[in-house]
Amino acid sequence: MATLFIFISFILNAVALFAIILLFMRQNRLHEIKKEQEKLVADMEEMMTAYLAEMKEENEKLIKEFSSSSPAEHSAAAGQASSAVTPGKSAPPSRTPEGAGAIAAPSMQRIRAAQVYNRTANKTADENEKISAEEQEAPAAAQALADEIVSLKDQGLSVEEIARKLNKGKTEVELALKFADAGKNS
Repeated sequence: MATLFIFISFILNAVALFAIILLFMRQNRLHEIKKEQEKLVADMEEMMTAYLAEMKEENEKLIKEFSSSSPAEHSAAAGQASSAVTPGKSAPPSRTPEGAGAIAAPSMQRIRAAQVYNRTANKTADENEKISAEEQEAPAAAQALADEIVSLKDQGLSVEEIARKLNKGKTEVELALKFADAGKNS
């Protein structure tokens, strides 16, 4: 009888040990998944930071180009914008700042905004329909581009080579590859 109890005790100990091993393995698997998710989030943040830095550089370049344009262009744009903004009213006398007739940056921004607004306000319904059709085609084109980037990567091309071949930024190619990898993993 004692041997039966000892035998049952060994079996229960073995089952308990097996259950502990299973729980430990599951816990380790959860920790690994958590680490992978943290790494993925860190990679995404890094890629978005790089993308934002690239956009900032492009914006600074645009600002430099805009500020380096001649003052004559600014005054011509100011004349067009003032007549475009108030077509039925007479324009108030323009105040030129002390100096060579330079226009302050905020007023140039308003002039540009007025020009863009007038251009968009004059579009016809056909143009708006054309734009909406193009917007509907944009996701398909983006998916085709992502597929092409992935296929080029599968062919063994580096990120720089893919970017050069497709005339895209290195960061854009890296983002597309990260999103494609994330899509495959999920």
